[in-house]
Amino acid sequence: MKIYVSAIHTDVGKTHFSAVFCANFGYDYFKLIQAGNPTDSEFIAKTSPKTRIFKNGITLQTPASPHVGKKLEHANYQALKIALPESENLLIELAGGIFTPLDERYTMIDFMERFKFPTFLIAKYYLGSINHILSSVEALKRRNIKILALVMMGEKEPLQDEFVQNYTQIPLINLPFLTQNLILNPHLKEQIKSLIK
Repeated sequence: MKIYVSAIHTDVGKTHFSAVFCANFGYDYFKLIQAGNPTDSEFIAKTSPKTRIFKNGITLQTPASPHVGKKLEHANYQALKIALPESENLLIELAGGIFTPLDERYTMIDFMERFKFPTFLIAKYYLGSINHILSSVEALKRRNIKILALVMMGEKEPLQDEFVQNYTQIPLINLPFLTQNLILNPHLKEQIKSLIK
């Protein structure tokens, strides 16, 4: 099974979730496009050392939106021609939010629509995140991209979770930022496992 890790915004916990997921479910890891250093693959290698990590689809040095890095670095690639590695169980981490540009023409969600795999949508608690969550969920649903779950990173905020879950009617998972031991508690592991069967 191939699964995307997408997000409502940049810096909400995609790579952290990816490390936890790969460590607990034995998935291989692939970063579609990397912009800047240190790389997300390096974080995965450090925190989930048993995970098989494929070479990034595209690697840019500029810590900015990929379409900016592409222009500044004179990189030659086309977003929808980035090849995915062969793997029976592959976690594909995207960059930024779902409308972050991949190149001058296409965004992350355009890639997701072209190569349809389900996604975990990653979010974090901050003022304005409900708007970003609902907008992202609507966009994914409009393009018929299956959302396995909304993953809320950080300390649980029950009132926000209740509103979002009632509004979207999609599964919601709370995941704390695990710093040392990435092994999930049995209940949470079973909850996630049921979504990927």
